[in-house]
Amino acid sequence: MKCLKTLIAASLLGTAAFAAPGLTVKGTDLQYNGKKIFFSGTNLAWSDYNSDVGASPLDENAWRKAVEGTRAAGGNAIRWWLFNNMSQSPTIDETTHLVTGPKENTIANMKKALDIAEEYGVMVSMCLFSHNLMEPNQWGLYNEKLDITANEKLFEDEGTKAFIDNVLIPVVKAIGNHKALMTWEVFNEPEGMTTECSGWTTKKMALAKIQKFTNKVAAAIHTTNPELLVSTGSVNIQYQKHWNDAALIAAGGEAKGTLDFFQTHYYPYWQNDAVSPFVNTAAQMATKYSYDNKPMIIGEFPASGWKGDTYRSNFAAKTEISTEECYRKAFDGGYAGALAWQYIGDKTEANFGGYSYTIDPALKAMTALAAKEEASIKIKDVNIEGGNGGNGMMAVTYGGDNAQVEYQNKGGWDLSSATTFTWTAKNNGTSDADLYLIFKLTDDWTWTETSGSCKVPAGEKVTCSIDISEHADRNKTLSITFANYAAGYTGTIIYDDIKAGATTLFDFNKDKYDAFKRGYENTEEMIPEIKIVFDENYTSGKTSLAKGKVAAASKFSINGNKIMFSTNAQGQVSVDVFGMNGRIVATLFNGKLGAGSYMFSLADMPKGQYIVRMKGAGNIMTQPVNIK
Repeated sequence: MKCLKTLIAASLLGTAAFAAPGLTVKGTDLQYNGKKIFFSGTNLAWSDYNSDVGASPLDENAWRKAVEGTRAAGGNAIRWWLFNNMSQSPTIDETTHLVTGPKENTIANMKKALDIAEEYGVMVSMCLFSHNLMEPNQWGLYNEKLDITANEKLFEDEGTKAFIDNVLIPVVKAIGNHKALMTWEVFNEPEGMTTECSGWTTKKMALAKIQKFTNKVAAAIHTTNPELLVSTGSVNIQYQKHWNDAALIAAGGEAKGTLDFFQTHYYPYWQNDAVSPFVNTAAQMATKYSYDNKPMIIGEFPASGWKGDTYRSNFAAKTEISTEECYRKAFDGGYAGALAWQYIGDKTEANFGGYSYTIDPALKAMTALAAKEEASIKIKDVNIEGGNGGNGMMAVTYGGDNAQVEYQNKGGWDLSSATTFTWTAKNNGTSDADLYLIFKLTDDWTWTETSGSCKVPAGEKVTCSIDISEHADRNKTLSITFANYAAGYTGTIIYDDIKAGATTLFDFNKDKYDAFKRGYENTEEMIPEIKIVFDENYTSGKTSLAKGKVAAASKFSINGNKIMFSTNAQGQVSVDVFGMNGRIVATLFNGKLGAGSYMFSLADMPKGQYIVRMKGAGNIMTQPVNIK
């Protein structure tokens, strides 16, 4: 008989409780728990450009897809952009043009992303800004341009202080020594904004301003938490000396404002062999370009490599190198890591450097490197399960009115040959659903509601059909949105077989994470879960599959202030408590559990209504609770 184990954890309201990451610098090496580590990985610069840490919840499916894919290939690192050009986040005062604080989901999204990465033994380079700060014509919120005055002010004393005091320090304190945090990376390619380093942005500034800002930011991070590592991502290794200790201190005057290690980028289309980290060793480069002896990660390079079909004679580089050779040469050349560009949602970025490529060559190359060098890469053992196979479906669980799910295709679908748009919908809720189809059309992303709706009675499955023939601009459909406008609806709807005419756009059979995401400004309260499932009777956290591994393995219930959980298998489990606004207010447990029965206490929670999420043992289960 299994013994009852009681785990009563203090809530994390207003506190951070993380173990130290164990990542340190020794000479030109990075070490993890005292052992040299090589960061083999990818970039997921964004899943939603500029918006990953803004007002909306994290697109968990896109993030998990990239992190899991990186780890499945034997990798251990991913690089992620945060505020980028400041068009969506942080919050900026419209009058003073000063940063006033993070957006509502900034910290929650960072924590969730890092928590997912930690599950897989992957560490994240958290990049604060990019050279796009100096592109005044980039879009802000929908039809508004970014606030270029605020961006320019960021590099003045008043603006730098506002960012550090109102955003940087609160964020750094909230994230703490998270196990998945590799580094706070100040910039992506800051040289692009300069007048001295062949800068290319529309607006430019003196290099000294960027050095001063980097010095102040690094000092603030090190002062707030001396254990954290700070870096920056240089566009070209020939400029690396500008980020030396002496250069930064001279510019900003802060002794603690130095970088712990360096990152450099390399693209053969524009950069020749002389600056290639894949042709020259790290030691050779440090001597040649006079930068400090610190660890160097190759933070970006083409996932395709540049050899054979992916090489062109007009490239600046003349030495052809495959992706597998890139990772191998980086490892053998004394570099601390290599991160391929980039793991975007559909795994393809067209016409970058003059040709199309996918992330697949990088994943294969990482797998080959891990087969020989796993001891220098692996952070922890992870069991990654494949899809269940069979007929995949998208389960969307609704918790609030007017909720929307959206799929964006920035290349666009040409739906001009189709006159009808169809999909199946199974309503596993207890009240009727009313589904509307919305397109965003043309390069203006014009919001276009189609005529009519699809009513889905409780417990029934219907085939929805909408006439789209009146929309002349459907030849460039950039977004598909399903909106449920049934007042008061809560429950799960199963979507499948989404078609334009006879063309299937989504059947959800191939990729367990290729799902729609929450619509703009939709919270986790409005849509608690979006998930690919293999059971049309699925409701959030539950499945009717009699032989399902998850259903047989775990049980979850709440009795008063006690959460009861039993499992037949060991695994990673987290117990999170959400407020009714969709934000995490407490984490009661996050760690490994063996087979057995467990109790978690809600006794320390203030009175009120919450949603408890039990995540682990292969499933996600949620249940509302009213603490009296």
